[in-house]
Amino acid sequence: MTDPNDFLPLSTPVLHILLALGATRLHGLGIMDAIAEKSDGRAAILAGTLYVTLNRMVDDRLIRETERPAGADTRRKYYEMTNLGREVVAAEMDRMAVLMSVARRSALAEG
Repeated sequence: MTDPNDFLPLSTPVLHILLALGATRLHGLGIMDAIAEKSDGRAAILAGTLYVTLNRMVDDRLIRETERPAGADTRRKYYEMTNLGREVVAAEMDRMAVLMSVARRSALAEG
């Protein structure tokens, strides 16, 4: 079994891709759109970075290729998060929560 903490800290592209996928399956352009939407336009990922990162994430078993929806363009690959991917993103959120707590105690962040 792989320890989710072995993947931490996540790179920004990996984190954004995992957050974009959530509980859905998306193709590359859909992932790019979801990243922009979920970040209110504050984050973006370029196609070259996206596809290199997706391939690495498949190799790491954080995501997997999945079936296309009926009628979808056959040239598109669809991806979904694996259970390991969910565990890794949860571990990253826990890690970031600790950092935010430290920042708040140090008066470096509000809230």
